[in-house]
Amino acid sequence: MKRPAPAPWVFGLLNVPHAVVTGGVTGTLLSYLLRQQGVAPHAIANQRALLLLPGSLFFLWSPATDFLLRRRTWLLVSSAGASVAVMLALWMKDYASTGAVTLLWIASCLILLGSAAMGGLVASLLRQDQKTRAGCFLQAGNLGGVALSGGGLLWLTGHAGKLALGAAAGAITFAPILLVLLLDEPPLSSRGKSFGGELLRMGREFKKTFLRLSALPAVLLLMSPLGSGGAIGILSSIAKDYGVSANQVAWTNGLIGGVLCCAGAIGMAMVPPRFDIRMTYAVTGLVNAAVLAVFCFGTPRPWMYLVGSGLFLFTVGACWAMYSALVLKIVGAPGRSGGGRYAMGVSLANLPVAYMAALDGLGAKWFGPKGLPGMDMAVSGVVALAFLGWFWWERVQGLEMEIGMVESLATTEA
Repeated sequence: MKRPAPAPWVFGLLNVPHAVVTGGVTGTLLSYLLRQQGVAPHAIANQRALLLLPGSLFFLWSPATDFLLRRRTWLLVSSAGASVAVMLALWMKDYASTGAVTLLWIASCLILLGSAAMGGLVASLLRQDQKTRAGCFLQAGNLGGVALSGGGLLWLTGHAGKLALGAAAGAITFAPILLVLLLDEPPLSSRGKSFGGELLRMGREFKKTFLRLSALPAVLLLMSPLGSGGAIGILSSIAKDYGVSANQVAWTNGLIGGVLCCAGAIGMAMVPPRFDIRMTYAVTGLVNAAVLAVFCFGTPRPWMYLVGSGLFLFTVGACWAMYSALVLKIVGAPGRSGGGRYAMGVSLANLPVAYMAALDGLGAKWFGPKGLPGMDMAVSGVVALAFLGWFWWERVQGLEMEIGMVESLATTEA
């Protein structure tokens, strides 16, 4: 019997552990704690970029989620391991030490393995017309989880010790993933193929998905700095320069920021399907770059940080919803390698998060606190205009760029 598809919003909740590790802990919380320990903003940005690097490399180990265990089992195992690593890291004395960084790196690698399994589940369990909505909910859970977990843990630093902080971070990294037990995923099937045969099939699917000329504009768009959100995890490091207190940062990057991120992500689900998703992505990225101008006017004031952060979080939510929907569009049919190809798409999209965090750090080093948002604004704005020009030229020339692996080219999973 055909199993009923899960509601798209379920995947938003299942994405919260990924948000806790990759943004709430290693971003907002860690940036603030490192600054309190006397670490310079540019050094914080470098450490942030290092911890974001697994997000661009996890396609190397993500194909494992298409073998051996069911994808929901991979989600449970990876989240459990990541929660332990995060807890141990936050119990350490020096958050810039090799031990703490290594534990957080391991946590990131494990949670991203779960992310690959999540992508495979979306590709195989949902209909094509549900995937855009699922992409929006994935980013609502991701960005909302980053803001809420980062703000909540930041608030906890002033009210509890390290033991409680680590235990809380570990708990929220694992608890939401228990919802995956409600998903009715089909059992693994060997399909009568050898391991080598399966690898060859997966290789063909990767080629048909990414190594086609028609997919080039969309793939480059994923790798661009548009709406990368690289500054999310390090904006809290310049809050002190704008006269913003820890409680204000917690609220801005916490409950209020979470609501704004979710609103931006869910709002993109209202974009009509007939719109070119690439053009919509580029326009949204240009708006995201423009709102950073709030940080760059006059003497740094608390209101600049609060208003600028709010607008930035809202537009990042919209951009990330578009990138998630674009990844699912590129992946297309699940085939045999749904988890691995989803990981490849997300890895490409995570690359600018890491390099923009490093560039933003250089902006802070060279030009002071305003240089951090200023660098992001300049780079993202120029690239957004370039893509809009490209897509306009395509339309004038009457070119039709088909993206996504066509259903008939893939073997749909049972």
